[in-house]
Amino acid sequence: MGGWWADPRAAVVAEALAPMDWRGLTARMLTRRAVGALDRYSVAHFLAGVPGARVGGLGPVDPADHADPRVEPLVHALESRPWRAWSLDRVCADLVSSLAAWQVAWQSGREREWGPEGR
Repeated sequence: MGGWWADPRAAVVAEALAPMDWRGLTARMLTRRAVGALDRYSVAHFLAGVPGARVGGLGPVDPADHADPRVEPLVHALESRPWRAWSLDRVCADLVSSLAAWQVAWQSGREREWGPEGR
């Protein structure tokens, strides 16, 4: 059994956001916290694969920097959707899939498609 809800990245973001009033956050702060959770997951996942490395307690998630290039396209993606009416799992899955799509566009030089007038 699997699907968008089974993506471990979306689950990590949901776990980081669940203790807070995430619907009360701005789209920008929600996105910064999601990106921070994804970064922490990526580092922990990488370290877990290094022989002899141990990943300890991770503590609270730090939001990504406000100037992180991933934040703005995700903010625009969220603002074009009724995300506050969605479940946390759905919002997190949408953020993860939007980030993946943006990364593909960025790597192919089409990231401008993700500005306010794009996507």
